[in-house]
This record gives sequence, C-alpha cells and structure tokens, in this order.
Amino acid sequence: MHTETTLSDIYEEIADKLALARTKALMGEPCEALGIFQAASLEYTRFRDVLSAYPGFYALEHAFGITMTALQAEQQLTNSQDESVRSAKAAPRKRTRRAA
Repeated sequence: MHTETTLSDIYEEIADKLALARTKALMGEPCEALGIFQAASLEYTRFRDVLSAYPGFYALEHAFGITMTALQAEQQLTNSQDESVRSAKAAPRKRTRRAA
C-alpha cells in the first residue's frame, strides 16, 4: 500500500519537530533539541519554496526563527556557564595569613 505525503503532512511534521525542539531546549536537553531542530531545518529548507504557497507558511517561518533563537540563547547560556566554571577553577587561590 502506497500512501502519498501531502503538503499539509510536511507542514505539520516540521511544525511538530520545531515544537518538540523548543520543548527539549526548555527542559534542559540542548543536545537532543539541536538534533531535532537540525532535522526540521533540513526539511524546512528542502520544502521552503513549495511551503511558501501554503496558508500557514508565515507561522511556520516564525516558529522556525523563534526555535533557532531559543536554541542559540540556550547555547550561549551554556557556553557562559562553562566559561565561568573554567575561570573559577583556573583562578589561583590567595593565601591568607593567620594571626599568631
């Protein structure tokens, strides 16, 4: 049995992946969120021209941008936290004098 994929199916699949990626990012699973986003991004890029005629295209385009921004913000937050941990570990400790 051969089923055809419709434009609506493609749209919904991409929208679902974007929503799942945002959810995973908010749940603190950035690696999983990035993988899901990359899959959605590939499909979005592949079908962008065809989807541009679909009634919900601008909503999908907005969701794509919001998801990308959220993942970038999460990545920057993770990088800044890692950097502060590294700098705290690298900072030499000062010795204090004891009163005799």
